[in-house]
Amino acid sequence: MKPTIKDIAQRAHVSTATVSRVLSKKAKSYRPETAAELAANSSMLIAVILNNTQTNFSNDIIAAIQAETDKAGYQMFILYAGNHDARLLNQAISVALERHVAGILLVATSLDEQAARTLRESSTPCRLVSVYDEADPRYTGFKFTSSNNEKIGYLATNYLIERGHSRIGLAGIDRSSTGKQRLHGYQRAMTEHGLILRMDWVEYGDYSFGPQQNMLKTLMNKDLDAIITASDMVAVGMIREAHLLGLNIPKDLSFISIDGTFLCDITIPTITSVTQDFYQMGLIAVRSLLNDDDSQFIPVHITPRNSVWLLSKKSFER
Repeated sequence: MKPTIKDIAQRAHVSTATVSRVLSKKAKSYRPETAAELAANSSMLIAVILNNTQTNFSNDIIAAIQAETDKAGYQMFILYAGNHDARLLNQAISVALERHVAGILLVATSLDEQAARTLRESSTPCRLVSVYDEADPRYTGFKFTSSNNEKIGYLATNYLIERGHSRIGLAGIDRSSTGKQRLHGYQRAMTEHGLILRMDWVEYGDYSFGPQQNMLKTLMNKDLDAIITASDMVAVGMIREAHLLGLNIPKDLSFISIDGTFLCDITIPTITSVTQDFYQMGLIAVRSLLNDDDSQFIPVHITPRNSVWLLSKKSFER
């Protein structure tokens, strides 16, 4: 019986990702002894390519990746790919491949055709982190570790609806796969409850703190009773502007944020969130990269705080 990659990895005391990388650079025919020797002498570097998203979600992911790579005997280094900048992304991939890395983790990074092609042709093990798109052919064949963004949008909307809200806005999402998935979850929840669904209740952004005043004023003109924010940064910015406008949060306007980082606990009021476990996401990303595991969604949950007003108990009586 021919040895598998896992057999070779166990014999060499290295990861399956390392063996895969070594074998991809060598002849198709090999003896297990030779492959094990090659794997043992291969790179122990993992490249982390980070999209410069204007929010704080990646802090825990990076901390977890650092801890887990160190535990596994690897070293990591970070390459910045701008903010959805195709040129910088492809430049970062080239630098990583020149270092003959054991694997690549792409954090919140959207793939273009060139990047996808380069990664496939290199045969270097890689893993998408906090991003995925099962409907886009550019992502075909790439495994991921992420929260389920469609579920995030659905949970946030449903939570507000169950507390009597019906005119619900969505603020700060972008037009990437992540934004589209969260928008779809929001739309599905509204439709399932038979509520009005208007696209002018959706305001696009870039997940950042930024000047949120115009965005908030635009949505307030729609007579909304609640807003889902695409990140904690957006929530903090909008709540700040709400205070400047003299609004009482949550009595005049409820907020629920996506992410659930420490920012939700230091605002007034504290912010109810759909909480993602970013640290666990980082740990699982490294383990799945090294063990060549299947794609995985990390569970999310609602963390109730003080930014959602209870308008009605009607839904609880169903």
